[in-house]
Amino acid sequence: MLKKSSITKIGVGSLLVAFVLFVSSCTSMISEEQLQQLKELRKQERSLTEMIDKKKQQKSRLEQELKSRQVELDDCTKKKEFVQDKLSRWPDIWPDYKPEGK
Repeated sequence: MLKKSSITKIGVGSLLVAFVLFVSSCTSMISEEQLQQLKELRKQERSLTEMIDKKKQQKSRLEQELKSRQVELDDCTKKKEFVQDKLSRWPDIWPDYKPEGK
């Protein structure tokens, strides 16, 4: 008769052999169609990455232009406030100016 430890060893050995056979039979191989699809996806990724980079550059240029326009607007606003201030005091626009003849 076989001892219990021998049966356990045979069972574990059989399971180990079965597991190795199962794992080795499941080795995946990429098909030609999958390889082509992978290449196409990588090409799309590069294209999208380039588009993102271009949009980032465009955004940066637009932000610089916006900043420049904002400086111009601030300057115009200051000039407008100056003129409005002088108009609000019309006709005595220059109160500190005294003509020499008067």
